[in-house]
Amino acid sequence: MPKERTGHGLSRRSVLAGLGGAAGTASLASFAGPASAAGPLGDGRPGGGDVVIRETYVMTMDAALGDLERGDVLIRDGEISRVGRNVPAPAATEIDGRDMITMPGFVDTHNHLWLTQTRGYYANTPETTYFGASERFGRAFEAADMAIGTLLGDYEALASGITTTVDFNDNVRGPAFAEEPLRAHRESGIRVRFLYGAHDDLPENKTVDLHYLETLAKAWPDWSEGGRITLGLGWRGPGSGSPAAVSVARDEANAARRLGLPLSVHASGQRSRTQLDGLVGGGLLGSDVQVIHATDATGAQLAAIEKARASIALTPVTEQRVGYGLTRLSLYEPVSRLGLGIDGNALAGSADMFGVMRLLALTETGASRSETAVRPLRLLRLATAEAARAIGMDSSIGTLTPGKRADLIMIDTREVNLGRFTGGPPYALVVYSAQPSDVKTVMVGGRLVKQDGRLLDVDLPRLRDRARASMRAVLQRTGGG
Repeated sequence: MPKERTGHGLSRRSVLAGLGGAAGTASLASFAGPASAAGPLGDGRPGGGDVVIRETYVMTMDAALGDLERGDVLIRDGEISRVGRNVPAPAATEIDGRDMITMPGFVDTHNHLWLTQTRGYYANTPETTYFGASERFGRAFEAADMAIGTLLGDYEALASGITTTVDFNDNVRGPAFAEEPLRAHRESGIRVRFLYGAHDDLPENKTVDLHYLETLAKAWPDWSEGGRITLGLGWRGPGSGSPAAVSVARDEANAARRLGLPLSVHASGQRSRTQLDGLVGGGLLGSDVQVIHATDATGAQLAAIEKARASIALTPVTEQRVGYGLTRLSLYEPVSRLGLGIDGNALAGSADMFGVMRLLALTETGASRSETAVRPLRLLRLATAEAARAIGMDSSIGTLTPGKRADLIMIDTREVNLGRFTGGPPYALVVYSAQPSDVKTVMVGGRLVKQDGRLLDVDLPRLRDRARASMRAVLQRTGGG
């Protein structure tokens, strides 16, 4: 398995260059805070020293390994090295795992991180519906706004225990609108698939800038951080089904496949079945395609998705918020590659995977009138191991399996909302009782990004101030400021 580079093209000690009150005229550099990235600990990265978590409840999400009470997890060179009891590690820095649940970091299979600072502006009135308002915001965003939203979203996700996200950037209006969010991902340390997408004003008879996509793909080693950041196409698919839209969809898919890039495509709302018919009938599905939402999909359409080995991302919080109907897990069981997603911290309200799991469970149990309709372990797998499989990353993340990347979180069971844990499988406790603030430690590739309940090496007050300034500037540009 390839090792990840730890050096950043952008220094984590650099300074945000010239972002004034407008927050829309300067390139992102860094929001690095005080030099505390690993505190007193080694951090498990290559050259960073071994780290061992001692006497923790290990929830591996690996069916062969299972769970381990009072177990140890050894991290070496950015990977899970060993899981067991009394693991010898005389030179390792120790983390006290007592009263903690250690599990894989959550895998968010779908998001739109550039919009994070627009949170609170979708107020369920005809004037503030999500699609209309986000289109207006997109036209008013500058590249620096894209970076700030992305960075704010990344850090919120990391704080909540999400270590991997799929970022569908559907507002690429020029190279800087891709490159500035990429710099944000590079800065934050999150694992991400960056999806290069169209913007809402792009006519359906015009492709995205495929020349720039090819340029970006060929230069990808400069962006990838040794594999932590990967590239894909945020694809429009056949859209309305017009001959022009279908032709463009085929051209874009062919270009992405020539470059070896995965594709993600929305199929949702009232046009979902038409969009799915276009994907199926046009022979456009494949194992490299992720279908987002697939609301109201028919049994035949789901069977076609499964036959093509494509995957589906379910985002029940946002699907239900915008009125797509009830997201029932049982309807999607014919598809083996399923994962859960946030679908925009702004629209979802927060980057809370615990809340996503809960809503999916409660929707299914309520609709089926059966308390036993969904098992908590199934929900946890959809947010970790199965989510990683759905996006084709299960060989390196999603479980605490020796040889995989050390992407993990530690949940503190001493918190008042979790204080009854005395051992045994904690699946129901995590799904129905845990919340983001219970996540005290987060690692990505062996690197500590959250420790003792605090994000490391980031100036959050400064970032919040810049996010506010960015949104004020966006509102002024839309005439709403």
